[in-house]
Amino acid sequence: MKKIVRFISVAAVAVLLTGCYSTFKSNVSRFHELPAPKGETVMIVPLDPAKNTSLEFVSYANIVGNYLAQQGYVAAGTGTADLVVELDYSVDDGKVMTRSYGFGYGYGYGYGSHYFGHHRYFGHFGYFGHYYSPFYSSFYGSPFDRDVRSYVNYTRKMTMVIRPNKEGAKNLFEGTVESTGRSNNLSKLMPHMTQALFTNFPGQSGVTDKVVIDLDGK
Repeated sequence: MKKIVRFISVAAVAVLLTGCYSTFKSNVSRFHELPAPKGETVMIVPLDPAKNTSLEFVSYANIVGNYLAQQGYVAAGTGTADLVVELDYSVDDGKVMTRSYGFGYGYGYGYGSHYFGHHRYFGHFGYFGHYYSPFYSSFYGSPFDRDVRSYVNYTRKMTMVIRPNKEGAKNLFEGTVESTGRSNNLSKLMPHMTQALFTNFPGQSGVTDKVVIDLDGK
C-alpha cells in the first residue's frame, strides 16, 4: 500500500536541485508499536558501531534529536535513557543514467505525406532546438534529431530504530527513508530525509508513503 504525502518545508535548507523551485522526493516505510510519548528520555546511538567516534554522526544525531524533542521526547543527557534511538545513513556509488532527447524545428512547406506550414518538435522536458541531420532537410527540421546526456543517479538511505533501553526488548519503531537523485552530499541530504521520516510521525505501520517536500529555493 502506498500513499502520497505533501509537506511544505519551512526550514532554511540548501536546494539540492537546480532552479528556483524544486522538490525532494522519498519513499518512507515505517513499522511500529510506538505508544504516544509521555516525556520519555532518549539517547541516540549509531546502528553501525564503526560510527561511534564520528563527528558526522553527531551532527546528524542532533538533527534527529530536534525532531524527537518536537514529538515530546527528552534528551537523556548524562542520565539513564528510557529509550534508545539507533540511527544509520548511507549513499551508494551511483549508477550512470543515459537519456536521449529528441528535438528540432523548422519552417516551410511539406510535400507528399507531410502537412503544410510551420512544425516544431519538442523534447520530453519542454526543451527544444535543432541539430542538422542527414535524414531530413534542415530547412524543415528533423524528427531524428537527438541530444544524448548522461548523469549519475545515487540512492540515499536513512534508517531509525527506537527500542526500550532493556536487554532483549523488541523494537518499538523501525523507519527507513530511501531517495534517489543526482546529489550524494549527505550533509545537505540528511535534513530532508529526517524531515521526511518525521512527516506525520509515527505514520501508519506497514505502509510506504511517498513524501514530497517542497523546497523554497532560498
